Amino acid sequence: MGFFITLLLVVAGLLLLLLSLAGVAFGAFMALDQRNREVGAFFAIWWVPGIAAALGLLMRDSVTFAVGAFCFLVAGAALVVDRLGAQRPERTRRTGSTSAKKRSSYESAKQRLLGKVKKYRKVVS
Repeated sequence: MGFFITLLLVVAGLLLLLLSLAGVAFGAFMALDQRNREVGAFFAIWWVPGIAAALGLLMRDSVTFAVGAFCFLVAGAALVVDRLGAQRPERTRRTGSTSAKKRSSYESAKQRLLGKVKKYRKVVS
């Protein structure tokens, strides 16, 4: 029975360790993008206590596991609070100068084409 529990803890610890390392790698990948830099770094840091909890499970050290799991939960709560506080109201879509230029160039092209059609009609008539 003791061997089965040890094997179960080792498998669970390895799975948790792989998940935690994947979380850190994904957070680092997110942090490389300019738009997600803060969130990615925070996400990567959040998974570091998960690695500690996984190692505590692998070593069958209940204190390391408990501290790692507690820190993981606290960091997760901090991540949620940070994401809720970072939500900004959506900006209203305003017409910028680029779209105004597109419209004016479209309108000017339309006017030039109509002018050419009028000249053609005068020449043909």
